[in-house]
Amino acid sequence: MVIENDTLPIEAPIDAWVYPEGKYLTLTESGGRVPIVPAQTPYILLAGGVRDGGVSVSRKAYPFWQFDTLWGPFPPEQETYHRPVYRYFPDTLLEYVFREDFESPQVGFRVVNAGEPGAVSLQRSFTQPRRGFWCGAASLPAYSDFRIETATAFPFPQQEIWAELSVRGDRNLGVGLTWENAQTGAVFGREIYLLLRPPDQGWGTFYINLTPWLAGKGTLYRYRLYLTSAGDTMGTHALYLDDVRILTWKQL
Repeated sequence: MVIENDTLPIEAPIDAWVYPEGKYLTLTESGGRVPIVPAQTPYILLAGGVRDGGVSVSRKAYPFWQFDTLWGPFPPEQETYHRPVYRYFPDTLLEYVFREDFESPQVGFRVVNAGEPGAVSLQRSFTQPRRGFWCGAASLPAYSDFRIETATAFPFPQQEIWAELSVRGDRNLGVGLTWENAQTGAVFGREIYLLLRPPDQGWGTFYINLTPWLAGKGTLYRYRLYLTSAGDTMGTHALYLDDVRILTWKQL
């Protein structure tokens, strides 16, 4: 994947939606084999597919990546190996509702429960970032309560809107929304819709379709991405975040 001129492997299960000559044929997982008939097919378009929220039964072609193209023709009765590279559509088409890579000292999250017992803040750390020099880190001692939300609110754009989060650590991360009055900012509620489990080793990247969450509440509110976790009854755990982004299409 190419993200902001950096080329890096995607730390998530990525499917390929296969379109010989632009006509949908099948979906295949990484390492899968697909028969192409006829061999004279001039090209194959590949759309990168994600598991919504990391759930394997909810697979979607990621709308903000451009097609990768595999050019033919293909030798009959032979295998052609290909590793797709997925690039985002240009910024003239995409709107980044929120973007935090922790490279700036000003972090785009705020602590919801600041001042309460056990409240945990999100700090910048240079310990094994996913990309760049910095990532976000939360240390979770016993009985701690980690609750943050994006410092800026956003409306429901009435079209597809997704969140991307790269996570590592040894605690689960709850993902949800804060919704508030669009005019006054008065908070109506916070709700967790999804629980993410970081991989045992390294970073894990999750792609989350926020569209149905926002559509369920509508355009009368404005929203913030809400993240939460909790410490155990003993010991200290940690969570790390990087490349947190919320994307939608620009209104043309």
